[in-house]
Amino acid sequence: MTGDRSALVARVCKAVDAAPDERWSVARMARAGGGSIAQVQRAFKEKLGVSPRDFAAACRQRIFRGALRAGAPVTRAVYEAGYGSASRVYGALHLAAMTPATYGRGGAGASIDWLAVRSSLGWIVVASTQRGVCFVELGPQVSDLIDTLRAEFPFATIATKPSPALRRLAAAARAAAEARPWSADLSVDIQGTAFQWRVWRALTKIPRGETRSYADVARELGKPSSVRAVARACATNPLALLVPCHRVIGSDGELRGYRWGLDAKKEILGRERR
Repeated sequence: MTGDRSALVARVCKAVDAAPDERWSVARMARAGGGSIAQVQRAFKEKLGVSPRDFAAACRQRIFRGALRAGAPVTRAVYEAGYGSASRVYGALHLAAMTPATYGRGGAGASIDWLAVRSSLGWIVVASTQRGVCFVELGPQVSDLIDTLRAEFPFATIATKPSPALRRLAAAARAAAEARPWSADLSVDIQGTAFQWRVWRALTKIPRGETRSYADVARELGKPSSVRAVARACATNPLALLVPCHRVIGSDGELRGYRWGLDAKKEILGRERR
């Protein structure tokens, strides 16, 4: 059975890789691989740790980035990669699958750079290892946010001065705060349990301008009794704004705890809806 699933994944990957700009539904991928939809979904999760749909999206992203590097205008690159509109490319961080962080507990072994940028919601501090973004926080004082960074990574080597190299990351975080489009092509280096990763990935799939309840997210994950665990995962989200935990609300429609403040949550949601 393991060999059959490996072969199935190989056939699907070969078909998608040959025509990544086309629209690949899971049903079409199943036909290309010679299996059922359920078989393809199980095989991809087991062998690659991602869904068939996520794999197809990654192939489109590769074409998109390649077109941009070749000098194509953004709008042309969007359509060459098979996206229906630019909104499918911008404004959603892609967490493909759970990957081990490059650092140990408390940031042991990590070298972390940071940069602060002002937004209409207050200061944003972004931080990154060599592998990718590991920290995004929002608050009124930069010094407090740096203290939070040091508390989060007490065993890491944290830069003493801001890093201009993180301007692109900081711009993405500020754009997210202002509900403007931002590039989703960002590398990530964060730690979390398998369940936290599932929640964080689910959050990135909530369209801008929409919300879901904690119960909705739990049901989507196939864990309808895990509402509290979903709430805890939202509360421990290490990437404010980029992983949109602000889009999760109570089942009664009321805003619930947001560690960056309910006023900020209300403002971001209002901007996204507009």
